[in-house]
Amino acid sequence: PKLIPMMQGWVAKDYPGTKIAIDEYNWGGLESINGALAQADILGIFGTYGLDLATFWPTDTPSKQMPGVMAFAMYRNYDGAKSTFGDMALASTSADQSKLAVYGALRTSDGKVTVMVINKTYGDLTETLNLANLMPNGQASAYLYSNANLGAIVAQPAVTVTGPPNGSTTSTLSTTFPAQSIKLLVIPTK
Repeated sequence: PKLIPMMQGWVAKDYPGTKIAIDEYNWGGLESINGALAQADILGIFGTYGLDLATFWPTDTPSKQMPGVMAFAMYRNYDGAKSTFGDMALASTSADQSKLAVYGALRTSDGKVTVMVINKTYGDLTETLNLANLMPNGQASAYLYSNANLGAIVAQPAVTVTGPPNGSTTSTLSTTFPAQSIKLLVIPTK
């Protein structure tokens, strides 16, 4: 359902300039990887549509919902040094968002592009991401949250980003997204 665009339409029609919030939401399951995947997907959707505010409503102590907490950390502190996902949404999608959800953003503080990829399937997926209008300046850093370690976000080996061939403006990046995982790619740009 297009809930956020519908609310944005109501505001544009009847209350221009009013901020939009979704408060006290909780999709549940935060004690498992499934809940973490759902939460990471929700945060990506909120950013894609430019939701002004969202208030998560926990149902228990955070220590009992570590996977859900880690989904937030993928966007707000993936490296333990308070590094964050980008603050300017970039048009991003996959051929099937229900299997492999993709969210991209530009981090205006340092010009890096961040791409969050959520593999919702029960199998590893090796995919090539097309990165339009991106001129890479080195390899992408990669961070993974998965069933392999529900207690931590794990830094991964750097991923090669191939710059656009002559006459093109699209760079590419090929990597594997493990089953039921959240992978963040941080791409330096020129």
